[in-house]
Amino acid sequence: MLSFLAGSLPASSLGSLAGPALDGLLRTANFSWFHMVPGVLDDTLLAPLGVHDHGGHVAVAVLGSWLVCFVLIALAIGARIGLESARKQGGTLQYVPANGFSLRNLFELYVSSIRNLAGTLLDDATTLRFFPLFGGLFIYIFFNNLLGVLPGMLPPTENMSNNFAMALVVLLAYVGIGLVRNPGPFIKHMAGPVWWLAPLILGIELLGLLVIRPVSLSLRLMGNIVGDHMVLGIMSELTKVVVPSLFLGLGFFVSFLQAFVFTLLSIIYVSMSIVHDDHH
Repeated sequence: MLSFLAGSLPASSLGSLAGPALDGLLRTANFSWFHMVPGVLDDTLLAPLGVHDHGGHVAVAVLGSWLVCFVLIALAIGARIGLESARKQGGTLQYVPANGFSLRNLFELYVSSIRNLAGTLLDDATTLRFFPLFGGLFIYIFFNNLLGVLPGMLPPTENMSNNFAMALVVLLAYVGIGLVRNPGPFIKHMAGPVWWLAPLILGIELLGLLVIRPVSLSLRLMGNIVGDHMVLGIMSELTKVVVPSLFLGLGFFVSFLQAFVFTLLSIIYVSMSIVHDDHH
């Protein structure tokens, strides 16, 4: 009942809530601070774009993803400043990690981790070329997921459209790389090894390529994040000490794991678009 209330009250009503009423809404799984942005709850914020929202769910996901983008840009600028400062030292000193915690050290660790992960399936040249795709996917998904563990925030990865957009990027990369780098083997792989079964195999491959893979990527991420957020909200309602902290830690783990799985599958798809020798 409270979840329905949080998704249906007009912005003016939310703005006037106080005390127990507001506290009750803050504990619901469907409430977000973005609901207080004018135009979210009355579905007018995205109306100029032709988006017919219902209860502000799409608008909340869009605003959350924008917030993540701004945070990541700020962190990247901070890390870049640290890198340029190290380069000014010249010589071997520019390769020495900074003392203590710094954004530069954190991003260098992140970059090396993603490159090593991609390097287990791809050659060095391919890894370097497509690192922005893999690195961008992981950190974007991870920070989107982390919004779900913050009070009064909803993870944009609970929204199917947000996840499907990322899956479409992976799909376009898979097809584009295959057609540009080795079009013959790529198309032959799609058609199968037996010529008279080619129409059937091609239809199955296209179904998996255009529907099953992007939908499975999107649903897997959405389902796990929705489930984790729901469990965290329920346990926070039932218990007030110790137990919520355990599920909060679980939320961090699930956020990392789902970003890792999505990125790993993206790397696998890219590797599949390059190597097609299983039909020999």
